[in-house]
Amino acid sequence: MLVLREHYPVDTVPPRNDGPTLTDAHSTAGLRWLFDRRERWGLTMDDLGTLLGGISRRTLTGWQAKVNAGATVEVSRDVMDRISLLLGIHKALTLIAPSGHENMANEWFQKPVDLVGLQGLSIKSYLLEQGSMEALYYIRRNLDAMRG
Repeated sequence: MLVLREHYPVDTVPPRNDGPTLTDAHSTAGLRWLFDRRERWGLTMDDLGTLLGGISRRTLTGWQAKVNAGATVEVSRDVMDRISLLLGIHKALTLIAPSGHENMANEWFQKPVDLVGLQGLSIKSYLLEQGSMEALYYIRRNLDAMRG
């Protein structure tokens, strides 16, 4: 038997799922924001599907129709996590940009940036090329580090 007592964990209390439950209203609000952001970030519906983990254009179009009609939409936890990461990326870019220059933050998403490991790609190109949750986390962590 492997003895782990000699190793001290970083977190001493394991996470529990006793926080607030995500509802369809949360999903709908996240999608509403994302559909609006899509155009500002120069994303096609196919691009958005890639960022959300391989969601089809048909499904996204259906979700958008429901959101626009004021109906709620239920999405998976994975999709909600991805929306949350994209929202965090937006927030970090906005906080890094000079006050009142949100357009600059939108440009930084689309243009090549000097970010560790992107090798001259834009955030958008990198995320679409990778298409993974890990890539979303990578960008989010690096932008958060840049803003301090």
